[in-house]
Amino acid sequence: MRPIWRILGVGAFLLLAGCNNFPKWGATRTPEVNLPRDAPQATALVQQLNENSQRIQSLECRELTIDAKERVQAIGLNGAMTCQKPKNFRMMAKLLGNPAVDMGSNDQEFWWWISKNEPPYLVHCAYQDLASGAAKMPFPFQPEWIMETFGMADYDPTAKYEVNGSNARTIELIQQTVSPQGQPVRKVVVFSRPTSTSARPQVVAYLLQEANGKEICSAHIGQTQYDQKSGATVPRQVTLSWPAQQVEMKMTLDRLQVNNPIDRDRAVSLFTRPRLASVPTYDLARGPETPVGAVQRTGGFMK
Repeated sequence: MRPIWRILGVGAFLLLAGCNNFPKWGATRTPEVNLPRDAPQATALVQQLNENSQRIQSLECRELTIDAKERVQAIGLNGAMTCQKPKNFRMMAKLLGNPAVDMGSNDQEFWWWISKNEPPYLVHCAYQDLASGAAKMPFPFQPEWIMETFGMADYDPTAKYEVNGSNARTIELIQQTVSPQGQPVRKVVVFSRPTSTSARPQVVAYLLQEANGKEICSAHIGQTQYDQKSGATVPRQVTLSWPAQQVEMKMTLDRLQVNNPIDRDRAVSLFTRPRLASVPTYDLARGPETPVGAVQRTGGFMK
């Protein structure tokens, strides 16, 4: 079962490529952006993404279910998650009532701890080290993809995008970029085409591809929910896939709150790397920082 725990360890940061689907949820209609039905321009698609993003400053999920599968092996966890612009993120999950996963980030660094990893390091990395190439990253990672997953990322309207409308059922918004390792990659937002019952393209997937189009990983939305107060559409079910590793991770978000106020003290508590008693730490830029010893996690669970 160790490969599944390894995937959980990097899952929140490997891509979590932003996904937000837009079917109706509830009785209230989502505000629409006027888009050409046959051949929407990149500027209109970016506008649609940004208008939804600008309605969301934070998301809190009090009932998070994670179902991970590696080939025929499967594991399920339950927890909670909080996400706040621009880079604040915290996800904690339990297995059979015991703390099993702690992942987070702030404007300076990101981290993860998995109880079943061997050794069970609390791994962390500063964004500055990631940008300079000092961090030894075993996977392509860009911090903004976490926010994209939940429809919270802002897209540069002046950046260069391509639109691929050759598929009869979907439209692709494509951006050429590079990974932190300097390798060329493609970020693709996949929209379904408007239908007689949908006057606007619906975002159905985010993909990370190699320069030749080979998929590195993807994220798809099974369900969404509409927040009437903010006017934002947010995901309820996200399925992440890593084809080369034959791994999938489905996240179901219930009791989701949009723009719930987070005061400074609570933000510091939530989005600061925890200190875990007897847990060794590992800096991706510098290696192990404390000796490996008996592992005992301390501290409260997210409330």
